[in-house]
Parts: sequence; structure tokens; C-alpha cells
Amino acid sequence: MLRITRRDFLKYCSVAAGALGLSAGTLMKLENAIAKESSQGAVEVIWVDGAACTGCSVSFLNSVFYTTPQDVLINSIDLNFHKTVMAAAGAFYAGAPYIGANALSAAEDTYGAGGYVLVVEGAIQAGKPKNSTQGEFCEVGELTGSASSTTMLKVIRQLASRAAAVLAVGTCASFGGIPASRGNITGARGCTFMANYSGITKKGAFNDSALDNVGGVANATLANVPVINIPGCPPHPDWIVGTLAAILDTNIALSSITLDAYKRPVDYGYRAYQCNAGPCPWRYNNTGTRRYANNALIADPDYEQRYPEGDSRRLGREKYRFDAVGCQGILGCKGRKTKADCSRRRWNSDVAEEYGVNWCVGSRGNCLGCTEPTFPDKVGKFYTFA
Repeated sequence: MLRITRRDFLKYCSVAAGALGLSAGTLMKLENAIAKESSQGAVEVIWVDGAACTGCSVSFLNSVFYTTPQDVLINSIDLNFHKTVMAAAGAFYAGAPYIGANALSAAEDTYGAGGYVLVVEGAIQAGKPKNSTQGEFCEVGELTGSASSTTMLKVIRQLASRAAAVLAVGTCASFGGIPASRGNITGARGCTFMANYSGITKKGAFNDSALDNVGGVANATLANVPVINIPGCPPHPDWIVGTLAAILDTNIALSSITLDAYKRPVDYGYRAYQCNAGPCPWRYNNTGTRRYANNALIADPDYEQRYPEGDSRRLGREKYRFDAVGCQGILGCKGRKTKADCSRRRWNSDVAEEYGVNWCVGSRGNCLGCTEPTFPDKVGKFYTFA
């Protein structure tokens, strides 16, 4: 079977357009996707996941505010590997190597060329099972062309060594998240080292001295690769797409992207504590929300007043009565110490440049602090019932 090129595929789509009911506009978008090679400006991307629930990918696919995922995938990047949304699949057909639309070959070719953006989703399990080797808690398909199978730990270090930048999407990829929580035996961790943050030390897959030269890659090599963390469980789609757009806009020159101490992009989700970003109407008892892209408030809140009506402690006694108002901190809400703009941006927008309809605290649930490096072990109890 011969390998099908992008342009051959476009020809087949053109012939079949009538039968498939494709409009001229849809076919034009498809043509852009097929025709735009990396040499013409599309940034090559490899997206891999380890210990993950795929929630970060699902969140990305719900993007609307800045642009849609279709626009990103069709007009901005050359996504060469993503097991959830890629068109190509597989390496074998009827027991023999298949050289058609082979996703593994695409990943290998991209790795060989270098200079791509590596997106990591999920924690990297670096532990050593009994009578086994380092990292074998998570085995993945070979993406770099050196063996038939390998561990997530090895392949992520190899892919990162030739990447122009690494985007750690989600708290698991950024800091270890739930797979790295207390009691896990897999040695799960995020990409980079997080030392002594609020009494907790997390070791990263890229610069833990115990992992030096794993996968044939020295930690010193990985130290030169810029990493941006986009934590959240899952992160808001705008945080992912906004950061990715900034990377594309700078042609992967990341020096112009402002990061905080934990490598989170300040301008795309992580500038303010959640209570103040919106601001949170439960904390400040206001109806004002920033609804549109210009951040204009529908009504001005009174930042000096807190719990001015009702009794916040009533929330602890009566839990979820609709007329019980006030800050949910008494129930364990972590919004006051969590950097995220959920209360402003909110979720489930279906209109470009318009913020969403609700978020965890707005729906009377607590903020769990999922964007912080200490999540979930050191953020405190998720709920406190008085």
C-alpha cells in the first residue's frame, strides 16, 4: 500500500465532496489544513499523554472565546500526533507494517527534524516496579523510532530534548496532580522540579538528579528547553488556546510571555486570585460580572463589603439553601489562595469573545485549588462541614 500524501487526500475529498455534502467553505478549510505544511508557517506539534484522564484534551476542544480548536488545528498548527483527535492512526495493518497515514511515522519524522512544540498531558510515572526498570508503570508506543515500545518517562525526555518549547497542559503534567498524590507508588510527577513549595517538594521528570540520562538524555540538555505550565483539573480552554496563540505569535520565542514563579502564563489565566478575578459574587455579594472581552463590568461591585447580607456561617449550617449567601470559605473554598480567573472567565461559553456562564463556586461548589502546585495533598480539605 502506498503512502497517501496530503494533496492526494485533498484530491479524493474534492471528488467526493458532492457525495459527502461538503460545502465550498468546508472544503476550503480542509484545503488549508491539507496544504499548510510546516515550511509554510504552521508550527509542528506533538501532543502526548501519560497518567491522564484526557480531560485536558476535552477542555481544549471546547474552546470558543479566542478561537475554535478547528481554527487552531486547521490554520495555525501542524498537529502531527495526538491520539484523541488525529486523523492518522496505527502502525500495522493485517499484521504487516502499514506505510499509509501512519501517525507513529509522523511523530518519528517530526522528532527527527526537531524544533516542534511538545504538549504534555498527564503525569509522568517515573517509579520503578519490583523486578523491572525505571518508568515501567507507564508504557507507551514508540514515537521516536528507537524501539517498538518504551516508557512514558523515556519518550517524554527524548521528545523534550529536541523540542523548541514544552507546554505542560493540566496540573498532572505541570506538578504531578492527582496521580502524584500521597499514597501513589508509581513515582508520578510533572515535567519540572518544584522544590519546597508550602512545605511540599515535588520532583520533576526533566531535572530530578535520579533520572539523569534516562532515555539517553542528560538533565543539562532539558534545562535549556523552555517549559510553560498550564495547570488546572482541567485547565480552562482559554488558558490553553490563549497560551498556544501567544507561542505562535512569538514564533516560539517565549521570552515575551510573562510567567509567574511556577511557570504559569500571567496573561492567560493566572494573574489574580480567584476571589478577585471576577470578582466572586459570593465573596463580595455583587451581581457584577466581566462578561465580554473588554472586561467591562455589567455592575460595579463594592470591594469593601463582604457578606453584607445574610450570614456566611449559615452556609455551614444549612449547606446549599438558595437563600444562604456569603463567602464559601467556611465550607473550605480555596478561591482566596488559588491563582485562576475562573470567576471572571467562567465556563461553557458558546460565543466568541464572551465569557462563560458558570464555574465551580458559582454553582455552589467549592474551589479546590486545582491550579496550585500543592494540589491535591496540601490545599486542605476539599469541604469543611460545620
